[in-house]
Amino acid sequence: MIKKITPLLALVCLIFNSCTTDIEVNSPGLQATVNGKLFRPDVRKAIIHDDGTLVIVGNTGTESISFTTSSTNTGTYRIEQQAINKVSFEKNDVKFISEDGVSNGQIVITEIHDNLISGNFYFEDLKGSNGKSMSFQNGWFYRLPIENFVPEVEEPEQEEIVINVEEEEEEINPCLLNASLTAMINGNEMITDDHDAIPFGVNTPSILIKASNETEEITIVFPIDVTVGEHSLTGSGAYSATYSLDNDKSSAVSGRLTITSHDTESKCISGSFEFNTTSGAIVTEGQFDYGY
Repeated sequence: MIKKITPLLALVCLIFNSCTTDIEVNSPGLQATVNGKLFRPDVRKAIIHDDGTLVIVGNTGTESISFTTSSTNTGTYRIEQQAINKVSFEKNDVKFISEDGVSNGQIVITEIHDNLISGNFYFEDLKGSNGKSMSFQNGWFYRLPIENFVPEVEEPEQEEIVINVEEEEEEINPCLLNASLTAMINGNEMITDDHDAIPFGVNTPSILIKASNETEEITIVFPIDVTVGEHSLTGSGAYSATYSLDNDKSSAVSGRLTITSHDTESKCISGSFEFNTTSGAIVTEGQFDYGY
């Protein structure tokens, strides 16, 4: 298995000339350069449908991408050959989609191993609802777990779910309204003012909590059914964390997450954390209280 991964990493380095330790430890991963700016979603999925098509999606909360290939076989899928069924990107309620005869680009699936898929992509001239165009360069996805598509429930049940969601939105979780996260970064206090909790995943659902200020951001991922106690933190897997300074994100090398309380009925959770990152940042005395 090591012999397969090493050439793949070397190939990614050669193609994009930007190989960092994040690629080695950040698994899974998805990113691209969008009109000169880095797009790196926190939530990313690879979903296979019953007809064999593959849909890869990524979401940051304000931006989302989705692209589809006609199969999961390794190889090259080009827009003009209609091997890529659809490409869409949405930002600030503006949607950009691939247009026949205008847009071009490709997706290359380089490896599928142990139900994990890797590859690269680029798209040019996606047409927006605002009349402008958008392009993706240096895109890659690495070791995304492949999930089975889960169809929506029947229409009557779906209407019932929508009603329940609307009722839930009227009563916002007070733990989310009063969310807080603080930590010491290399001995300096980090106080956050923007907080979010994002449940994601189908077969093994997880929660991503995110807190930031003007220049820094901390994310922590853990299973949605996490229990009270101590858990090891790394840069990938079920328990992982990252620290960003001026949009330069680095993953945890080692660390510890301690859940002090978790009420699954009220969906309130609190705990502490500490970790070291690939960039050398030392995060200590972390504390958080969240709702989801």
